[in-house]
Amino acid sequence: MKTISKAITTVGLASAMLLSSVGGAAAAEVHYKDVKKTDNFYNSVDFLIEQNAISKTLPKFRPYENITRGQFASIFAKILGLDVSNIENPGFTDVPKTHQFYKYVAALENYGVIGGYGNGKFGVNDQLTRGQMAGILMKAYGIPVIHSEGYASLKSNFGESNLVKSNDIFDGYDFKNGQWNDELETLEYFGVLGGYKDGNLYPNKPINRSQFANMIYKMEDYGFGYYHYQYVDSIFDDFATIGVSEEEADEKFNEFINSNELVEFVTMYPIPSDISSDDYDLVMTVYPVKEGEMIFEDINAKIVVEYSEEDGWWISVEKISEESTTPTTEDPNIENTDSENTGIVTE
Repeated sequence: MKTISKAITTVGLASAMLLSSVGGAAAAEVHYKDVKKTDNFYNSVDFLIEQNAISKTLPKFRPYENITRGQFASIFAKILGLDVSNIENPGFTDVPKTHQFYKYVAALENYGVIGGYGNGKFGVNDQLTRGQMAGILMKAYGIPVIHSEGYASLKSNFGESNLVKSNDIFDGYDFKNGQWNDELETLEYFGVLGGYKDGNLYPNKPINRSQFANMIYKMEDYGFGYYHYQYVDSIFDDFATIGVSEEEADEKFNEFINSNELVEFVTMYPIPSDISSDDYDLVMTVYPVKEGEMIFEDINAKIVVEYSEEDGWWISVEKISEESTTPTTEDPNIENTDSENTGIVTE
């Protein structure tokens, strides 16, 4: 377990809201008769319209009507921009190829985001629950779940007791029995969903259309589709491999994170190393800005941020090449007009 400076671990989740990918203000009038500008879901509905995910002609949005799994599939497949033409039939008995939601259900199933009940059915007309919604969002955006050990540790080790609350799925120390507890608490930690007035999350309660719209909008507006998640240990292991001490690695890692040159830090949270263990690892969430290197000549190392179509973003540590560390002989009679070396090298 690595010791990370407190300044990093407590930066706070509000920074996530600053990395908006879709903008915060509504671009046009929402035409639905049952959606007013004063409603807390107005911008969310406007976003769904802009993404061509919901009807632009129907007179009502029906914000307080519970959303079905089929309706959800239709909207969410459009939000993700999935190909709904080149699809394989998942074989759900209640969603034949002639069904109005078939191509959307199939696209999401092919993408690995949703599944059926195990009895051959998808439950296309069943109401979507809050727990199911949380599980689908976590899969779709690739967010590592925070388990009970890590969630409880926020209270004792990370000074964020205001974020750790007892409710119907968490007793203050451990999760109660339930299929979607990890996913719900992770999204609550990120500010995507909240509990009811009594503080409970009600995982089995149906989610209505306005709540659904707000959750989708927050996922997109906070930039979850653009975040990079990585175990902090993977970076410290790289430092150790090239002979950098843990103390020096901690110093350089924090310098890298605080610079905001190559990545913008969002948050960091613990997940258990082993489900049966009290030990945990840290997962950091960052917004990649650009590919490049941060060079630390004093320890002969550099932190590299790179992107590939196959693997996405990755942060690693390497030795500085011998060529870049070999001093050059300069003519003392020639003035050096180069700008000051900032230590940042970008592509």
